[in-house]
Amino acid sequence: MNRHTVSLTPCGAYGFGLVLAYLRTSPSAIVERLHEHGFQRALDISSGVVVEVARENLLSEEPLTLTIWGETLSSSLVKVVVAHMRRMLVLDVDGAGVETHLSTRDPALGSYVQRHRGFRPILLGSPWEALLWAVAGQLIGVEQARVIKQRLVDRGGRTVTVGGELGRSFPLPPEPSWVITQGIDALRAIGFSQTKARAIYAAADAIHDGTLDLKPTLSAADAAAALAQLEAIPGIGPWTTAIVALRGFGHLEVLPDGDSGLQSFVGRHANPRRRLTRDELRAWGERWAPYGGWATYFWWLQLQAEAMVRRAVALDEGRDSV
Repeated sequence: MNRHTVSLTPCGAYGFGLVLAYLRTSPSAIVERLHEHGFQRALDISSGVVVEVARENLLSEEPLTLTIWGETLSSSLVKVVVAHMRRMLVLDVDGAGVETHLSTRDPALGSYVQRHRGFRPILLGSPWEALLWAVAGQLIGVEQARVIKQRLVDRGGRTVTVGGELGRSFPLPPEPSWVITQGIDALRAIGFSQTKARAIYAAADAIHDGTLDLKPTLSAADAAAALAQLEAIPGIGPWTTAIVALRGFGHLEVLPDGDSGLQSFVGRHANPRRRLTRDELRAWGERWAPYGGWATYFWWLQLQAEAMVRRAVALDEGRDSV
């Protein structure tokens, strides 16, 4: 197993500690392994690589350290992985202007932006991974969705094994070929509904036969075509494709206005307080344009942090009652 280390310099201030806080509370952080100074995960690039992104002093503005492990690490493969991680971590956009725009246009969101200055969105490993997690999370609670995602990785995922100082295996979500081979019944046994299982199978089948391309490097036009093709599959609607666009392709202008958590959380700032409808959230989100997706990540970060506090309080109360 070969290893290569490179520095990643973000454009502008980059709050890596806040990104790690987001991952620690995210119900979609299934294959990521976090530690005090960074995270590790496998990527489905070439025959599979493992990456670690770290910063020794989380309060500093020093470059991030990217370490790559792989069976063969040619210079061309290293370039591909570096480009992938810069896109995944949104390192090539200075967030200061985005933060000013969001704070100026929406004081409610601005209070969270000021609290979390330097936070950047972080994408999932691929649009396929984003699709799997989005379908798993449709119309159920986040904790139930997390269980199904973990079960999917445990039963159908493959692993990338790294020797040396890491000496461990890192999981990846199941590939489309596994879905095709195992079929709908295997997905049902994991916990997917019939509609969700059929949707995942149809997407995997289209990828397998070459009629659907979900490579993360697609042009904006090709990605839009792929998303339209996905949305034509029964069981995959506008919310799911918005999540794939935002968290898979990195289209940070996309607002997932069908997100129930976002509707409820933003609605706390409405007058009167209420859960917003899709149309109401879309109208509210016009003030964030063209950074609807970036704004969504700020809302999600605050929402997840508050949910974590509630869980901790409930746990403490449970201990006190014993």
